Amino acid sequence: MNFNRRAINTTTTALAVILIIVIIAFAAYAAIGVGKTTVTETETISTTVTGSATTATATVAVNECPGTNITLSSYTPPAGKISLTAGGSTFVNPIMQVWVAAYGNLTENEAAPVLINYAGVGSSSGQMGVLANTFAYAGSDAPLSASVLAGYKSSGPMLQIPEALGGVAIFYNIPGVSTNLNFTGPVLAAIWNGSITTWNDPRITALNPGATLPSATIVPVHRSDGSGTTYALSTYLATQSPSWASTIGVGTSINWPTSEESAKGSSGVAGLVSTTPDSIGYADSHYALSNNLLSADIQNAAGKYVAPTVAGFSAAAAAAASTLSTNATATIVNPPASAATAYPISTFTYFLVWANQSNEATAWALANFMNWVVTYGQSYSTGLNYSPLPPSTVTADQHLVSQINFNGQTFTCP
Repeated sequence: MNFNRRAINTTTTALAVILIIVIIAFAAYAAIGVGKTTVTETETISTTVTGSATTATATVAVNECPGTNITLSSYTPPAGKISLTAGGSTFVNPIMQVWVAAYGNLTENEAAPVLINYAGVGSSSGQMGVLANTFAYAGSDAPLSASVLAGYKSSGPMLQIPEALGGVAIFYNIPGVSTNLNFTGPVLAAIWNGSITTWNDPRITALNPGATLPSATIVPVHRSDGSGTTYALSTYLATQSPSWASTIGVGTSINWPTSEESAKGSSGVAGLVSTTPDSIGYADSHYALSNNLLSADIQNAAGKYVAPTVAGFSAAAAAAASTLSTNATATIVNPPASAATAYPISTFTYFLVWANQSNEATAWALANFMNWVVTYGQSYSTGLNYSPLPPSTVTADQHLVSQINFNGQTFTCP
């Protein structure tokens, strides 16, 4: 019998390749655990948020565990749409709209697709909604205080899970000025408390020797609604100005001077500043950039003037890593001088969700969605001027998400 040596070599090679594939597959199977599969795909999501149109592209993973990303092995949700209503932070709204659209796309062909309606109504309204159980979860840039939560002990623990990392941008509309101005915390506090009233005040011109600033009256603009962005800014200004801390204070709603202009939502503040000469306002960096507003560089504790950038937000979070490992809601404003590149008005924004859920399918959907957001959902961050969560924060987040339960049953991979 004649044998074709080339055929034998080809067959041998093919068998070897198949064997290698089997070994690799088995190793991967063992590494990720029984029942876990990973499929990656690229999602391009286009969505419109108030004030801007947003497009984001990311490579995301689907079905890390059976169901969607995490599931309880003994539970499969009933077939049919699972609808969640949520609301809160306008700071997180741009990326939240992308997340809910992307997640809806990822689950639309499953037996139990998850559809989420999130309304950017402000952190205070979000907090009230989740406390009253009218929202399945809230987005909030300000964590709930222990004193508030003390009144809801019977409802079980409230999980406060960092979902996104960003910064509060300071922007302005000064006719004839097209440069990025420098500001310090004390000067910003003096502008918003009414101590500095004109753009050519010596305290501002001293920080900007190359700029020609007018004698025009400054028009400060602030949020009219309860806002986690206001909470982050006021927390920072309280570290910079003792008089601010004692007279205006810290909170989602504070004692603003009555003579100042105000607008609802981050987009409202950005819109008002863009149409009001000689005004100054604040919102997260996404709104400032999408409205083509000039953002200020803010002096940090190292004496450096830093722009609101993804790198600056990441540096601020990194400086607080040890604190965040034991307190996920610790503030990251005004990081120490050792964080030379940190942006000083950086902040996390949070999911607020009850650990104990009264509906099994809802609990399952919440755990799935939140686990996806803090892992694969972070792929959308940089394109929208947020910083991806640090790995240590993701680990802490997944521990918090694993506490979402129905009658004591949690929703983690088997």
